[in-house]
Amino acid sequence: MALVDVRQRVASVRPEVRVALGVSALLLLYGNAMSAFPHEARAQFLLWSNLALLAGLLAWALGWARLTLLEVGLDPRRAPGSALFGVILSLLAATPPVLFIALAPLFNGGPVEAEEITDRSGAAMAYFLLFRQPVGTALFEELAFRGVLYGAWLRAGGERTAFLASSATFALWHLVISSRTVIESGVVDRPPMVAAGVIVSLAGIFVGGLIFAYLRWHTRSIAAAVVAHWLIVALMTVTVWSVG
Repeated sequence: MALVDVRQRVASVRPEVRVALGVSALLLLYGNAMSAFPHEARAQFLLWSNLALLAGLLAWALGWARLTLLEVGLDPRRAPGSALFGVILSLLAATPPVLFIALAPLFNGGPVEAEEITDRSGAAMAYFLLFRQPVGTALFEELAFRGVLYGAWLRAGGERTAFLASSATFALWHLVISSRTVIESGVVDRPPMVAAGVIVSLAGIFVGGLIFAYLRWHTRSIAAAVVAHWLIVALMTVTVWSVG
């Protein structure tokens, strides 16, 4: 039986697909490698490494790959309307969890426990709300996944492929951190149940990726996804901090 010529097979793949696969692989390796560091160590450098990676991705996408501003969701003409859509969606989506957090003391006799939030000083909370979360997380992840990666897969295979591939990569980006969270939670301890917990967690993140991808597709801009990603987390965090 003749051996398969791997190099020939790889060469037969369209360049656009190879590029999109390469960006997906880069994000998966980076995200899971960073998640392998302990939280305390990661907190010292993750923000800046994220921004460095983002700068490199944008330079590559808009330079070497010649993706357009519209393909990466950065068309300035569409940003204001997209951002407004993100604000409205954020308020609707955040209302139920915010009400639950705010009213929890009335039913449980105490606030929702989250020491990593309630122990923050006012200055630390302002830094988180105005820079760490919107820039280091929301802007970074949305530009990386719903901007550059979505644009690469859009060119390689169209809208449906971009939806599914960017969302699947976004879910698997969380593989290490989701596994650690399930294990450290202590809710389950047997390997089959841990695996099931990780699968459920990744499935939820995949659905979240599809929602953000829909915002990017519907508004033709990443602004809605960035604003929603930031404001939903910010509103819940402020509520926990205020009540706690």
